[in-house]
Amino acid sequence: MTTRNVYTTTFDESNGQTIQAEHCPECDGRLRTEGGEHQCSECGLIVNEYWIANASKPRVFSSEERSRKRTGAPLTVSRHDRGLSTEIGYKTDGYGKTLSGKKRREFGRLRKQQSRARFDSKQKRNLAHGFGEIKRMASALGVDKSVTEFASQVFRTAQKENLLVGRSIESMTAASLYAACRCTKVTRTLDEVARAAACRRGRVKNDYKVLNAELGLATAVQRPKQLVPRIASSCNISRLAERRALELADIAWSEGLANGRAPSGIAAACIYMAVDEFGEAITQAEIAETAGTSPVTLRGRYAELQGVGL
Repeated sequence: MTTRNVYTTTFDESNGQTIQAEHCPECDGRLRTEGGEHQCSECGLIVNEYWIANASKPRVFSSEERSRKRTGAPLTVSRHDRGLSTEIGYKTDGYGKTLSGKKRREFGRLRKQQSRARFDSKQKRNLAHGFGEIKRMASALGVDKSVTEFASQVFRTAQKENLLVGRSIESMTAASLYAACRCTKVTRTLDEVARAAACRRGRVKNDYKVLNAELGLATAVQRPKQLVPRIASSCNISRLAERRALELADIAWSEGLANGRAPSGIAAACIYMAVDEFGEAITQAEIAETAGTSPVTLRGRYAELQGVGL
């Protein structure tokens, strides 16, 4: 019969977590795991030096025949080759040693041939150019990486459906990014995307209509309430006025005033009515310019809000 402790690390049966020490370093009391912390049951000391870092290696079960080897970065749809291309270095090899002049010239020739072979068709070259435009506009608009991935997938699908024929890559990438914002409920207006794009607003709008009709995108209806925080932050209005504008936007939506009207105009009118109630000095022109609408539209929506007793 063996006298060795069967546990190399102590296992706490109360909640199924593992700790690497049995006794407290202060009072030799028993260590237990409670709420993710290793705590002494006698003196209450929380021991931090025995934490186990389980995130450094992939998790593999004994019943599975899988390797722990790393396979590089994950695949991504925001690159034309999904991130599987080979990159050739310049001055050092894989071990960090400096290359000689002859080796540098040799790798320079290999790099040139590799860059030529990376785009073996016109379609892949268009994908690479389009994905670069999407990343540039996404960085200018400050959207999340998930939106960029979604827009890249929309652009890739549009190319497979031959929707790029007769249309520019710049307008289709801008339309794909705007469609991704609409599908993921990210509050970016068409004017903001058009300003970041390398084409006119009308072309972006027309290409977005094509994408929406041909691909059947699940675009959500944009509500005026979603635009209120961004406009209020740009106009530097108070929190009370912003909260009142959100209430007015909910009332306008429930009363049906937003049906068939641009949400930016309704949001601008709600903000102007809120700042007028609190007596803040902000003009209609400033709010309309920030919201991407005209002062005439703002006054029209403002009159409609007053017509329902707001």
